[in-house]
Amino acid sequence: MTHVQVEDGTEIFVRDMGEGDPIVFLHGWPLSHRMFEYQYHYLLDEGFRCIGIDHRGYGESDKPYGDYSYDRFADDLKAVLDELDVDGVTLAGFSMGGGIATHYMNRHDEAHVDKLALLAAASPCLTKKSDFPEGLDEEELNPLIEGARTDRAAMNAEFGQMLFHTEQSDEMMEWLWSLGMDASGLATAASAETFRDADLRPDMDGITVPTKIYHGVHDEITPFEITAEVLEDGIENAELVRFENSGHGLVADETEKLNEELAEFAG
Repeated sequence: MTHVQVEDGTEIFVRDMGEGDPIVFLHGWPLSHRMFEYQYHYLLDEGFRCIGIDHRGYGESDKPYGDYSYDRFADDLKAVLDELDVDGVTLAGFSMGGGIATHYMNRHDEAHVDKLALLAAASPCLTKKSDFPEGLDEEELNPLIEGARTDRAAMNAEFGQMLFHTEQSDEMMEWLWSLGMDASGLATAASAETFRDADLRPDMDGITVPTKIYHGVHDEITPFEITAEVLEDGIENAELVRFENSGHGLVADETEKLNEELAEFAG
């Protein structure tokens, strides 16, 4: 475990475990790298190196006031990968982390990355635009931002109830809630504005590496038709893998299937 200082002095937390082919994990909003605990167990046993990164504002990284744009997150990731001097990476981004991964690949010319895995990605565009009328209304995401500003504890609990298609234990839900509460309230609100407003469709043309899109068909947060299917159509070497018994939280809805898919793809 280590911290990497990026250009503005912010310390980014990195958990680097194991040896072998590297998989870099980018967590979703408003959690931390610890959300991948049950991927780490399996993939480490399969001989992979697992690198979990806490985005600024989350987990054990610094929580500054200021910029929480996809540019900033992508630049932080580049600084971490440069510092680790790691190549041949499979970059695995979940939800907002999928948006960060999508943007990183174009902004930084796919540096260090040989394969891309997008897990329930909040990408490329969530809300309606003039040429994307099928997107969500902004009003559907605004309660997350307002909740982060007024009653973050309640918002995190309500958001957790939207994550899964299968039944999860009360203890699992409490654990995920605690990960969300470890985040900065400022980062939580600002990041939600980022993924609400972002249009990453232009970034898809810059992705040339083999790409797998893993997405639950029952996803209520990043609906399948406006994210997974758009990514498959827009990324040159993309293959879509449907998770028929998953909502947004496929990491827990279909853990075994996801782990096996990641191991096969990254190997």
